[in-house]
Amino acid sequence: MAALVKKAPEHRPSREGKVRKEFWLDPKTLRRAQTILGTATERETVEAALDMVAFRRELLDGTRVLSGLKIDPIR
Repeated sequence: MAALVKKAPEHRPSREGKVRKEFWLDPKTLRRAQTILGTATERETVEAALDMVAFRRELLDGTRVLSGLKIDPIR
């Protein structure tokens, strides 16, 4: 009798807290972004790109805050 082996559940992205949208995207641009980001799916590509836009804003905001600081020279 073969031993029963429990298979690990497949990873499925959670839909919790997300909204469904439909877009017309240039397939060449999407493939290029997917290659650059190293993402597995088109949806993952779009989500990663949106996360990067938000992160860019955080970097810019942080840079603005830091630019107003006086820094003592290193001795």
